[in-house]
Amino acid sequence: MGVRSTAPDSGLVAVLMEDGGPGMITVPVGARDGLLLSAPNHNRPPGWVTFLTACVDAFGAAILRVVLDVDADGGLCANAVLDAPVPGLPKAVPCAPSDALVLADVLSVPVVATSALLRLRGIDLGEEALQQRMERWRRELDGAVPEDV
Repeated sequence: MGVRSTAPDSGLVAVLMEDGGPGMITVPVGARDGLLLSAPNHNRPPGWVTFLTACVDAFGAAILRVVLDVDADGGLCANAVLDAPVPGLPKAVPCAPSDALVLADVLSVPVVATSALLRLRGIDLGEEALQQRMERWRRELDGAVPEDV
């Protein structure tokens, strides 16, 4: 994961790379979350992460992973998935996508993207090879002389 600046008015995005694959997803983040995600280690995690994990621990549960998804309108959403042994305790806790990334980063839990998110928002880095080929063809055409045609 890396944090990159987009256009000055657009803000920051966290760039998530597929584990062992070419896929990539960008998630908008605020300045606070961008700083937390770009820090190499968490000497002092945000207070809300400590509070949330204490609450989850109090119920005897654990946060297993973070799931990024899209809602019915195609907007980005996220859930923290719990191992909830107590009946009636929710199995997923909705949260903002940027908060979900911070939580996953601090707790070192996996971030999973649903197939719906990958279909709607994913970018296949395999297209890079096509872009490189097009660039090479443009250079060849720029250097061609009429006698070669």
